[in-house]
Amino acid sequence: MTVPLIQINNRCFHYVSRIMSWARAKRNCLSMGANLASVHDTNEYRQVQSLITKATYKSGRTWIGGTNAQETSIWFWSDRSPLHYTNWCPGKPRNAHGTQRCLQMNYSDKKCWDDYICSVRLPSVCANKVR
Repeated sequence: MTVPLIQINNRCFHYVSRIMSWARAKRNCLSMGANLASVHDTNEYRQVQSLITKATYKSGRTWIGGTNAQETSIWFWSDRSPLHYTNWCPGKPRNAHGTQRCLQMNYSDKKCWDDYICSVRLPSVCANKVR
């Protein structure tokens, strides 16, 4: 099977349809020489959404590399790039019950970001630098 991918700003984004927890998705990306995707502007976000839609014919919830596992109020990308751009849904992140520490995209009809329970199994998007 061909892995759905797209090149954006010198990075190659791969859609992974296999549903996994955020940690397993991160480990899966690392095994491919990539990281869970970081998204740095609206254009990148829309292109990643387009990748998901082309692969699945819908725009379902998907893991990307944001996490606040180290400290509740500080979000960062698992690839260590700075997290400046955000697309949080209204009222998010809220870390309900102290258990929502991972970032899912395409949440709700607004298709924005939501903090979510990391053990939930979702598809994911990996990204690596083009060599």
